[in-house]
Amino acid sequence: MVHVDDVAGAHIFLLEHSNPKGRYNCSSDLITIEGMSEFLSSKYPNQFPVPTVECVKEIKGRKTPSPSSKKLLDAGFKFKYGIDEMFDEAIQCCKDKGYL
Repeated sequence: MVHVDDVAGAHIFLLEHSNPKGRYNCSSDLITIEGMSEFLSSKYPNQFPVPTVECVKEIKGRKTPSPSSKKLLDAGFKFKYGIDEMFDEAIQCCKDKGYL
């Protein structure tokens, strides 16, 4: 998970970096789908129909997130937003636009 402002910030950071090499992953938070279900259920209890952990366990595919932003962090980049801000802002945006 990453906030779009952090993605833009990482691009600018690397453009200004003296000698970036190769590819960089930009992900401030790693979370499984089960973890996301638990997080959303606890953060927004009874506000939204969040699928239960048992329900999302049936989803096929990779269960463990693997990308690492170590290379970006080692270069000196600092994330401004965490998972709380990402979901708070996304939900507020959806409310403002009438999606929720």
